[in-house]
Amino acid sequence: MPNSFRSRISDIINASIQKRLGVHPVKTEMVTDSLYAVNTGTVDFFVYLSGEYIICIDTGYKPTLIKRELKSLGIAPARVTHIFLTHADIDHVGGIRLFKNAAVYLSADEEQLIKGYRPIKRAIRSPRIRRAYQLLQDGETITIGNSRVKAIHTPGHTPGSMAYLLNDSFLFLGDTCKHVDGQLYAGKHYTMDYETQKLSIKKLAKLKNIRYVFTAHSGYTDDFDKAFAYWK
Repeated sequence: MPNSFRSRISDIINASIQKRLGVHPVKTEMVTDSLYAVNTGTVDFFVYLSGEYIICIDTGYKPTLIKRELKSLGIAPARVTHIFLTHADIDHVGGIRLFKNAAVYLSADEEQLIKGYRPIKRAIRSPRIRRAYQLLQDGETITIGNSRVKAIHTPGHTPGSMAYLLNDSFLFLGDTCKHVDGQLYAGKHYTMDYETQKLSIKKLAKLKNIRYVFTAHSGYTDDFDKAFAYWK
């Protein structure tokens, strides 16, 4: 089957899924001169260039698509040095095997999902991560060269969902929020604990001086105050 035909079929399937689930990720693009959004179908992950280091927030899924999109940015998966997982759903960790040289981080409270615990009602699979990883606690900060990544525990979507604050400026939410018309919502779709998720968003709303807010399935915004106005 020609690659162009496969690509068309994939685009049609993704469009159908996006419409059904109400998700609208952005296409692969440069956000700043050091930060990129990478589209892998129905979900984005993010890449930050920090000198000799390359930091990913999540990995997306569909390895062939990941390699294609990264190649368009001139980034080889083998060069990625650090991966921070917002949670363990397959669409966020499915590409992890491509990044063979990266240190992997995730929430200590999320480890239960990759070790096999998953409620029957849960529709999204959390695959086991068959490589070394480091567990993070709420408020823990990892220093990578001149960059800092702060872990913020945001349970609700999953027990160990984590937001990450990069250099006190870039806030990555994973699936904690849905972004619509510049505002953030606590979507119930595939959320394990909706009430806890709302508390997590209120916690994030107290942050200051945030330059950009990124979601995994519904784009990003540079207006933190508008995005969190309802939650303040």
